[in-house]
Amino acid sequence: MDRDRYSIYISNVSDITDEDNLISYFSQFGTIESYTYFPKTPQRNSAAVIIAYGLSVDIDSIIKNNQRKKFDDHILFLRRTLPCTRPAFERFMSSNELVVSLDKLNNDKQFNEINIKKYFSKYGKIVSCRIIIPFRTFLIGFIEGNNVDCAILDEPHYYNENKLILRKYISPNRIDLFRTHKNLFDKNNKNINYSFSEQIRRLKHIIEALQFGQKIQLNLIKYSYDNKKIKFNREHNDDSMKLFIQLKNICNYMNKDIEQMKEKNSFFKLMIEQTQGIKKNIIDLYKNKIKNEHYRFNQLKEVIDLFNTI
Repeated sequence: MDRDRYSIYISNVSDITDEDNLISYFSQFGTIESYTYFPKTPQRNSAAVIIAYGLSVDIDSIIKNNQRKKFDDHILFLRRTLPCTRPAFERFMSSNELVVSLDKLNNDKQFNEINIKKYFSKYGKIVSCRIIIPFRTFLIGFIEGNNVDCAILDEPHYYNENKLILRKYISPNRIDLFRTHKNLFDKNNKNINYSFSEQIRRLKHIIEALQFGQKIQLNLIKYSYDNKKIKFNREHNDDSMKLFIQLKNICNYMNKDIEQMKEKNSFFKLMIEQTQGIKKNIIDLYKNKIKNEHYRFNQLKEVIDLFNTI
């Protein structure tokens, strides 16, 4: 049996809280098989406890109903315990965001936002699903951090026989806040004197979380840039194509106008030629008439002159 499935980690326990009272309170939700109490120390800012329940205990309900419960004037924080094989920052920090990626590259187009949301919706309500690397890596946002832990505890996951890699995502801003959190100070607002090895261990965990978070953020920015670039080019190409079609249509209209003008020009040219032919015929006709009239006039004049001489 995987004990992590039935164990919860309760932190921010008050200094004045009695260990037996705390265990007694949580025993009402199911049979407690074992628990480990961690008192406050210079390396631990507040007391904490890990409770291992028996089988058939609804851990989800316990976490949901007691998350941020006030106990001895302290607000309790509950989360599932993750295996020690998980990265340290995943075990010590909660998050409602989960990075899901394929173990190996492939061309499975079904590995997309819709199908991934459908697959992981069994762990809780999904409020977002962002593409990190198309058809390879996605960032899923659940409504609760417990949903992420449940998905991790159910590893291994497969989609179309392809193994999925799950990582809890902590944003770099949250990690930086965690690094400078006021819990690193005691009640007198003085720095807690951690041992050198403890400082190195904490720093190593923070660096690991930062590196992973920054890598995810970089890929998110890259995808967003590439997506906007593709969209811009598509819109630019669409605009260019629309302009090309408009110019082509205008050109076709102009060619039609030119053909019509050519036809009209040929018609007018023919009309002019016909008019000029008719004009020439009329002129020639009148010239002949004038010539004949001139000839008749001369004949008549000769007759008149002949009568005058008699």
